[in-house]
Amino acid sequence: PDASDAPVGELAREEASPAAELLARAFRDNPLNVAAIGTGTSAERRLRCNRASMRNLLEVAPGRALALAARDGSRLAGVLVATPPLAWPLPPPSLLAQLRTLFVQGLGVAERWRQVFEQLERQRPAEAHWYLAALGVEPELQGRGFGAAALSAFVATSDADDLPVWLETDRERNLRFYGRQGFQVEADLEVLGTRIWRLRREARTAVFRPPGLR
Repeated sequence: PDASDAPVGELAREEASPAAELLARAFRDNPLNVAAIGTGTSAERRLRCNRASMRNLLEVAPGRALALAARDGSRLAGVLVATPPLAWPLPPPSLLAQLRTLFVQGLGVAERWRQVFEQLERQRPAEAHWYLAALGVEPELQGRGFGAAALSAFVATSDADDLPVWLETDRERNLRFYGRQGFQVEADLEVLGTRIWRLRREARTAVFRPPGLR
């Protein structure tokens, strides 16, 4: 069934832990994720490393980023995190969270993610924009429209601000998904031997702002 009209609202603070788990599962097998954590690593290890990273993201997001949740009934189906102009990069998490992440991921993984971050930041667009940092759907629910529902709700917010949106993706199949919402490839680059596409969406005239999103 198509869930592109699934209910979408702000992610509650108490949902940070299940949201981190969802994003960890959603990105587990992405090419850049595999390259950063290590080719040949187990799915379980990638999941542990992702869980730490996503917990950090959701720890610092409140008050600084827009975090949306698409739902399948009462179940969390998809999570989107985006930052308004000048909010990215988000500040680092607590020292305890940093130490926990280092313990889980190890120095090698932490160093590779640092390289990824720095390489992407060097090509960050100068214009004022929203940045789509993460959009993930529970793997067993992918392809049903939950990601489209979250994305539609988000671009309504960026349109209301009359601002473009930028994002990166390491999956070529996502180009068509984002293209349906008006995103176009502006550049592609190689990071850790992985092809990354940078996409931009021009703001469209907003008719209304969905309630409860800002």
